[in-house]
Amino acid sequence: MTPQQLVIEIESLVSLPDVCVKVNRLIDAPNYSAATLGDIISQDTDLSARLLRLVNSAFFNVKAPVETISRAITVVGTSELRNLVMATTAARIFTGIPGDLVDMAEFWRYSITTGVVAGELAKRCNVLHSERLFVMGILHDIGRLAIYLKMPQEARDILLITGGDDTLLPDAENDVLGFNHMDVGEALLRKWKLPESIVSVVAYHHLPAAAKTYQLETSLLFLATTLASADLSGIELDETIDLVDPVVWKMTGLDAAQLESVMERTPHKVMEIMDVVLGPKVRPLQSQPH
Repeated sequence: MTPQQLVIEIESLVSLPDVCVKVNRLIDAPNYSAATLGDIISQDTDLSARLLRLVNSAFFNVKAPVETISRAITVVGTSELRNLVMATTAARIFTGIPGDLVDMAEFWRYSITTGVVAGELAKRCNVLHSERLFVMGILHDIGRLAIYLKMPQEARDILLITGGDDTLLPDAENDVLGFNHMDVGEALLRKWKLPESIVSVVAYHHLPAAAKTYQLETSLLFLATTLASADLSGIELDETIDLVDPVVWKMTGLDAAQLESVMERTPHKVMEIMDVVLGPKVRPLQSQPH
């Protein structure tokens, strides 16, 4: 099986809602209007409500409340809003994955933490449309869910090999499957017609030095995954910073003080977005300060 075949085989299990399909089709069409896009999204009242809560969250820090989808498009842009549609939908469509493979609430907490951290780091690097990094963070491990869903026994073998060390994951997946979750994530996001920047960065998020394009964004996402993983594992920030690859420091131009500032502001934003994406009843308990 190839990553592309795996993605085709899970389509019946993980189908995008009609609104996502319509939004993607519209944005691919020439001369589409923001008003038409807003009308399509507004037909899904649950999605519309979640998007408005997201745009009004502390992450976006808008100066005045955004009360309509058309206004949200004006604030974040059509492409960015489409990306947010896909990111907020992804957490709702992956169901039926065995609980011994992954705690879904914890998985999305980690992914959302990565997205928040990546977006905040991108702002400090003056990356244009830093919301892209937020979406990249939320979706960066989506390939893992596809593998869990379609190949649960192989996934169990991989988890036994890695023993919970995610840095070993790509090599273990390549040994067992012949491909890894980055390959699957790339194939799935390409199938969903997300922008090339998001697809490419997800495809190399464990290997920023190997990225041929979007090297800054890939380095920022790699750094965000490292910080998010350490934070949720209770590892001290100083220990994490000491392990950051010098190539990442050079590529981003960031320093330890900036990372500390970002991580201090992260927990509130993560919990707020968890409520939007998953709902308050299913979010995991907030970690204690360490």
